[in-house]
Amino acid sequence: MMRTRIGKGRAALLAALLGTGGWAAGQTAGTVATSQGPVQGVTKGAVTQYLGLPYAAPPTGPNRWRPPQAGPTWTAPRAADQLGSACAQVISALFAGPGEQVGDVKGQEDCLFLNVYVPQGRAGPLPVMVWIHGGAFVNGSGGAYDASELARREGVIVVTLNYRLGPLGFLSLPELDAESTDGTSGNYGFMDQQAALRWVQANIAAFGGDRQNVTLFGESAGGYSICTHLASPGSAGLFQKAVIMSGLCGSPGNTVSASEAAQRNVAYAARLGCRKDTLACLRTLDPARLASIKVPGVRPLSNLVWAPVYGGEVLPRPLLETFQNGVFNKVPVVAGTTRDEGRLFVKVGVPEGRTMSLPLYWGAAGLLTGAPNVTRALREYPGRGEGTPALAFSNLFTDAVFACPAVNVAGALARFVPVYAYEFADPQAATEIPSPPDLPGMGSAHSAELVYLFRTRLPGMGNPAAFTPAQARLADAFAGSFGAFARTRQPGWTAYDAARGNVQVFTPSGNAPSTTFAQDHRCDFWNGLKLP
Repeated sequence: MMRTRIGKGRAALLAALLGTGGWAAGQTAGTVATSQGPVQGVTKGAVTQYLGLPYAAPPTGPNRWRPPQAGPTWTAPRAADQLGSACAQVISALFAGPGEQVGDVKGQEDCLFLNVYVPQGRAGPLPVMVWIHGGAFVNGSGGAYDASELARREGVIVVTLNYRLGPLGFLSLPELDAESTDGTSGNYGFMDQQAALRWVQANIAAFGGDRQNVTLFGESAGGYSICTHLASPGSAGLFQKAVIMSGLCGSPGNTVSASEAAQRNVAYAARLGCRKDTLACLRTLDPARLASIKVPGVRPLSNLVWAPVYGGEVLPRPLLETFQNGVFNKVPVVAGTTRDEGRLFVKVGVPEGRTMSLPLYWGAAGLLTGAPNVTRALREYPGRGEGTPALAFSNLFTDAVFACPAVNVAGALARFVPVYAYEFADPQAATEIPSPPDLPGMGSAHSAELVYLFRTRLPGMGNPAAFTPAQARLADAFAGSFGAFARTRQPGWTAYDAARGNVQVFTPSGNAPSTTFAQDHRCDFWNGLKLP
């Protein structure tokens, strides 16, 4: 995807999304005994925060490209009032913060920390919600999201976590396959998430949480992660409910086997100068260099270059196939998307202040659909017939990558478990992201719902202080449905029926079921293309 600088109006975005913190000081809280040692948090308002808790050993030195190892222990109370470091990552155009340059690297390799937000004055044991952040598996951190308001309003304990990103989290290589116990490599960042969930099982009762009432929720790459936990045998029993937000779980170009990933990453290692003694060479390289080098080759536009791969014990089969065959961890699921997912990717892919040209649109459509399908796709989404090429691309990307894969996943899961499908559809969602001139506003772009869910400011993205009264009610309803699901297994609307295609649509004027979601997003067309 094309990269460009962003305007000053979004200059602080990285501070929120990559976890630099900045909350006001609070009062020191009591000590909680964890399996690793006592921790002492800080109470701010009606919520006590326990920040920067190491749930695994630093994945450095000999632990690089190994499954997460047992975390450190201590005897004296450990101060838990500061966020741990974000994981090493390249600053992308979307996430560039004050004084940061696109292409620079920030974060540390020692980054396996989590944060616990406990509402005060609530009778326990409390439901637990574990948040897995997005960022295409190459950006972000758990500390980016202050979950205090969500915990306070919904009466739940919220846990946010970091996991290894990019090549440090998802490198597959034949040499790493030989080192692994099941003959496959590449899922280290996902195994970090599993280690964090095991930490929750071992420790959350000490914070007043119910280890038998854990809801996983995540957006974008976090939503993809939730699907992977549903499909992974190693995640069985670690959670009782799941929320998939804009998850790309069945999207085109994102079904990659461990062997395929290992072979394509040979060229990545060679580009780093590691053609002989590959692992010894790679393990001497600075994390910044590892993160900065791109994997060679042409891939579909929607492909997540670094992501979980299938073919071993961690993830035996492709996600959609796993769901269709009913061999997944069977828990109730909430699954949904935003109405205008693709508008954010127009913003990222076109230089600031420019408009998307027809040739650029045609090329982007071809990268998404492949040459054999692009003519049909352009006929279905004509560059000017949709309004502008930018809007045509947004609609095409929304439908092909998010909306139609989401209902396919919902339909597969719903044969075996209750699934509650939704669409977030505020036509003028509160955002700090300026719209490109050739879009009719950002609408409900990808990630637009996060400020409504957490109800704290995400600098550069959105601020609940800008909500209209109707948007504040929308936030109450949207976040409230997630809280209700965590508490009761019921979000407040009827479970998805593939024959009816019923999707709950959230708007500022209220939320109500719709049975035209698949038609609105032209899913018959996309399913007919059978994109790989």
